Amino acid sequence: MKVLRKPCADANQNILGLSTRCAMKEKSKNAARSRREKENVEFLELAKLLPLPSAITSQLDKASIIRLTTSYLKMRQIFPEGLGTAWGTDRNHQPNGRTGNIKELGSHLLQTLDGFIFVVAPDGKITYISETASVHLGLSQVELTGNSIYEYIHAYDQEEMASILALQQPHHPLAYSQQQRSYVVDMERNFFLRMRCVLAKRNAGLTSSGYKVIHCSGYLKARVFPHESLNTPGYCCVQNLGLVAVGHSLSPSAATEVKLQQNMFMFRASLDMKLIFLDAKVSQLTGYEPQDLIENTLYQYIHASDVVHVRQTHQTLLQKGQATTMYYRFLTKAGGWRWVQSHATIVHNTRSSRPHCIVSVNYVLSIEPCKEIDNFLKFHHTLESSESTTIAELNGSGNDDSFLPNDLCYDQSSQFTTQTQLSYPFEDAQSFTSGEFLDPFYEQLYSTYETHPPDRDLILRSCSVSTSGSDTT
Repeated sequence: MKVLRKPCADANQNILGLSTRCAMKEKSKNAARSRREKENVEFLELAKLLPLPSAITSQLDKASIIRLTTSYLKMRQIFPEGLGTAWGTDRNHQPNGRTGNIKELGSHLLQTLDGFIFVVAPDGKITYISETASVHLGLSQVELTGNSIYEYIHAYDQEEMASILALQQPHHPLAYSQQQRSYVVDMERNFFLRMRCVLAKRNAGLTSSGYKVIHCSGYLKARVFPHESLNTPGYCCVQNLGLVAVGHSLSPSAATEVKLQQNMFMFRASLDMKLIFLDAKVSQLTGYEPQDLIENTLYQYIHASDVVHVRQTHQTLLQKGQATTMYYRFLTKAGGWRWVQSHATIVHNTRSSRPHCIVSVNYVLSIEPCKEIDNFLKFHHTLESSESTTIAELNGSGNDDSFLPNDLCYDQSSQFTTQTQLSYPFEDAQSFTSGEFLDPFYEQLYSTYETHPPDRDLILRSCSVSTSGSDTT
């Protein structure tokens, strides 16, 4: 016989179950709310620990806080001592109130630098970049930090950037002391990158398709430590820590608007560096009148040991539109050499947007810096070569075999020769327009550009010099 439940009893049981479920949901909501509040507090505390102004850290979202914190921890791997004595003082022995002054000094140094400092991990992640990057690129420090540098550079420069960050393991034992646990080595890096620029046109300077040429110079840092699995002394492992570099904008204003100082002169050249115009200041600095240099190639007046470096900068200029040379020696009319640095820019035709000519602003060092560089080269060459050649001998003969690249030599008849090819007359300007060149770089250049017979100006045959120059045009 079935026992029938009373309707009121069933209703009471349903109400009790519903209230229990509601209480559990409310408890779960309160627990989740408490967890989120605690999480937000922890994120806020973590953001306060970041070396950024409070006005910035208070506006960061959680993803940005994690990204910046990870980058900061990676930075500590490269600089485990923090600021240390690099700021000119020891933080551990600072009186109260001095720490703020030290940080203020660093901010002033960054502003005086007229550039920005950045640190890139081996995988391409930007672990640090100074806030002054916004002045040159229009991109904020928070936006760049923690993201891949490949997202902000030209597609044709990504392979070059990867090679700059690459570090090959040594195939031979390194000199290592068992008393020394590890040490850091620096490998110099000097390169040009086309980086994304979002500044307004009036503030961006010279840009091409939204990219701006940045001259980067710095060091790839690596830590050397003993190999734990090998007991043989002298075998070590090399850990790639990343790249520490400084970026500078090239030609902050148009090349035609640069105010020339007493130690500066300007020239305009065709795309193969044949001089077609020089201002009158060149006579005061080199002794040549402008008409003495016109129709001659710039390479005729460059010291033989500097030709390779200038040629590499020339190639970078054709690919990226802007470049700055290293200091090279320019032959003067009275004999001897003057140290010169050139800031070159490719000027495009306003109608066709094709490369028209090269405009270069050249800085000539004074006599005293020239002597210091000469003395340094003399000392450096004496250490590396058993047959020391003095600077006086170098200036007396104009060139010297020991200062030339390995595949070139120089004879007394002022001619470049190779061991397997005929000699190339160095003083003959036509040697650079006849199709006979020192290396395939010029063959590539003249296979792209042809000479116009009436005035020998270069006319563009194709839109790019190489695969990485198409965007520049």
